[in-house]
Amino acid sequence: MRLSAWLMLGIATVAMVSSAWAAETIVGEKQQQNLEISIYNNNLALVKDTRNVALKQGINEVAFEGVASSIKPETALISADGIKVLEQNYDYDLLSANNITDKSVGQKVKTVMINPTTGENIFDEAEIVSATYGLPILKFSYGIETNFPGRLVFEKLPTSLRSEPTLIAKIDSRSAENKDVSLAYLTNGIGWKTNYVAQVVDDNKLNLTGWVTINNESGIDYKNARVQLIAGDVNQVATAVTARPIMLAKSARAVNDYAVAEGASIAPESISGYHLYNLPMATDIKDKQTKQVSLLEKENVSYQKEAYFSSPLYFNYNSKAHFEQMHPDMIYVLHNEKSANLGIPLPSGIVRFYENDSEKSLQFVGEDRISHAAEGEKMRLNLGKYFNVYANGKVAEVNKLSETKEQDGTCSVLKTLYAYDVEVDFHNADKKAQEIVFSQRIDTDSKISDENVNGKLKDASTYEWKISVPANGEQKLTFRVTAVHENRNCR
Repeated sequence: MRLSAWLMLGIATVAMVSSAWAAETIVGEKQQQNLEISIYNNNLALVKDTRNVALKQGINEVAFEGVASSIKPETALISADGIKVLEQNYDYDLLSANNITDKSVGQKVKTVMINPTTGENIFDEAEIVSATYGLPILKFSYGIETNFPGRLVFEKLPTSLRSEPTLIAKIDSRSAENKDVSLAYLTNGIGWKTNYVAQVVDDNKLNLTGWVTINNESGIDYKNARVQLIAGDVNQVATAVTARPIMLAKSARAVNDYAVAEGASIAPESISGYHLYNLPMATDIKDKQTKQVSLLEKENVSYQKEAYFSSPLYFNYNSKAHFEQMHPDMIYVLHNEKSANLGIPLPSGIVRFYENDSEKSLQFVGEDRISHAAEGEKMRLNLGKYFNVYANGKVAEVNKLSETKEQDGTCSVLKTLYAYDVEVDFHNADKKAQEIVFSQRIDTDSKISDENVNGKLKDASTYEWKISVPANGEQKLTFRVTAVHENRNCR
């Protein structure tokens, strides 16, 4: 048997609480009155833990056992009426065979070996003169053992070791009574993310479901906890920690009210620039566990499907740009509005789209990520490329229209106006007609003219056309871009 295993057998034979701990008031899971967690997107959570503590008048040493091992101790806040916190310490040196051995250097222990012939225990005594990672060097009456094959029996536990991560507070209480003491702290190791499934119903409607995935690596189980999920920029989350008392007071009321009013749905609300999503009922989140909770279910959500070309053409009088067999992006456009059967704050996450084929068999058609989408915001999701639609385009002609020369101090500026005639051929091999959005980047002082299909200026540097291409057909777009080229010559 390995030494560490023998050590554990020895540990089981000694008392688990040392006399040095007797002066402490230990509050653990049995004293827990309420537990709330506000979980942020990026590996951060605010734990709000209320425990009933039997306080004496004056100075008390209170040990809050079972805090997260990933706690940020400097963020801890202990509060209750009639108390003053004088000192806080976080003990994370935990009971283990290795730690007991390392902390017992200089002490004498009993040693036990088994007589291989008779099977009887052979007892002796030795001093631990050194230990590294639980491997002791023992000093016996007959000499030094560096690889002792037996087991060690300890008479007492080192006073600095704890059975679980513990926050110890020195509290001055005005009176002797039982009080509900609130412990709040930030911890790393727990976060959440959102995943959505969009099932296309027809050309205009889809069903949208959302799942929240909570991952707990914080080193503690959260039992019967009220949970809030907070969506927002990490910098905003960090600055809002100063508003912790507001969140402590508000969170329980928000969860309970919504659970009564709406049943089993997650309730969103807004605070300090974020959105809070309240789980409707208390839940258990075990350490090293991934938990999924339903966020939303929306049927018949309106959407538009768009074939989108971002033109690679550029305008230079020295060359004629062109492209061949370019396929448009497949864009699904959703409006987060009540009129589209949405209109709720949506946390960032991946949206995966599924659609039935002609035989009613479900197929995966692509995915994209959305950022936090407020109510009224438009979402454009790029699922890939259209296979049956493509285009060829070119700058067919470049002509000089005019030329002027101006003097600017010691420099002469030659301004030449060029005309670029563009041709784009769209091909649709699908059985359905396809509308295509063709977007062309232009300089802010350029102009579009002679277009065979009317377009419009989307912004100062983007011009767009909507081209309808018939089923198994073609369509051509022609237009002219006029732009000024400047050549400056300074002596």
